[in-house]
Amino acid sequence: MTPSFGSRLEENVKKTVSENPVVVFSKSWCSYSSEVKVLFKRLGVDPFVVELDEMGPQGPQLQKLLERLTGQHTVPNVFIGGKHIGGCTDTVKLHRKGELEPLLLEANAKCSES
Repeated sequence: MTPSFGSRLEENVKKTVSENPVVVFSKSWCSYSSEVKVLFKRLGVDPFVVELDEMGPQGPQLQKLLERLTGQHTVPNVFIGGKHIGGCTDTVKLHRKGELEPLLLEANAKCSES
């Protein structure tokens, strides 16, 4: 593996996170990832989902990179408006405190119900 591959992967992650209001790095079999995706769906948000377990050898590399960037080694790894907000527990906690929807609105991820 060349060093440029790692930096290219990092550029792709940063580009994905900056170009999509909500990004969820997930594993298709992970119940916590599913919980977050269901929560966003209930809130009328269609997150950009990256299933790490469906990426072949790039998946573990991407997960290592995310750990380096965010300090979090588990999935789901959730970004809203380009900012890392954490995993399932963090996302649900924000929702319970009523702080998730304002973040989503600010990121233009959600049409406000009028």
